[in-house]
Amino acid sequence: MTLFNAAGLLREAAGATREYALRDRYLSVGPEVELAGPVSGKVRLQRTNRGILLRGSLNVSLRRTCSRCLEPFEEAVAVTLAEEYLPSVDPERGTPLAPPAIDEEALRLDERHQIDLVPVLRDELVLGEPMHPLCRPDCPGLCPGCGRNMAAGTCDCSAFEPDPRLAALAALLPRETD
Repeated sequence: MTLFNAAGLLREAAGATREYALRDRYLSVGPEVELAGPVSGKVRLQRTNRGILLRGSLNVSLRRTCSRCLEPFEEAVAVTLAEEYLPSVDPERGTPLAPPAIDEEALRLDERHQIDLVPVLRDELVLGEPMHPLCRPDCPGLCPGCGRNMAAGTCDCSAFEPDPRLAALAALLPRETD
């Protein structure tokens, strides 16, 4: 887990900042995202009149599977974070604060005034995942006949086999004569 304690920052005036550098930080962000290496980047916490504004840019290497050839590959991803956190406990008195209005989309600091970076990073990585990840833009994919990876070379199978459900339509086409 990567936690940032914002208790001291909550006691300062609006505009106060803290900056943190993440270097070679190994994180586990969940089963839906597989990191291929450490997380690096910078995070800045800024006191606002309501809470803490987290902004940062992180560089991550992800393990993905190509949607054409089904081979695993690594991809470098740059993530930009911008989230506002509201306190759940008054930093001066330690009493619980009322939750924000339902229409507000701000996150909450925990009872120790800590910000956990992992859920925000996981959300950004999952939302930024491409629909069909490719190992390279010109990936030829798999042979539809035998399933061989076409990047390794061509195959000898006939690639065209008509769908048997369309046989009635194929009968309407004029036959080619040799």
